[in-house]
Amino acid sequence: MFEILIGLGAIGLFCLVGWAVGAAPDSLIRGGAGLVAFGFAYGIPTAVVYHWRLYRSLVCADRLPPRWWLSPTSHHDALPSEDRRGVLVWGALGGSGFVVILLGIGLISIGLWRILAA
Repeated sequence: MFEILIGLGAIGLFCLVGWAVGAAPDSLIRGGAGLVAFGFAYGIPTAVVYHWRLYRSLVCADRLPPRWWLSPTSHHDALPSEDRRGVLVWGALGGSGFVVILLGIGLISIGLWRILAA
């Protein structure tokens, strides 16, 4: 399953690069802004769910350290095995939102660079 997601992500990235090569600068800026908005729209809620599930799992297992939110990934080893998958899936989804935001910022940067270079 994970390999399928990697393959789909690679195909999506190649399509995005192919579109960016031939796109007008204003289209790159609009497309990048759309990706940033989409990344925020699903990345923030999924990150909130991840932190909530991590917190609940660690509290129920009586393993919640003080200031756990400063480095939540360092506490993945303390997760009970039955909760691990449910927490880490939400963490991966939230992290993918961050990657989409970065791709959008990259497209915006390329579009602005093309405008300045013209």
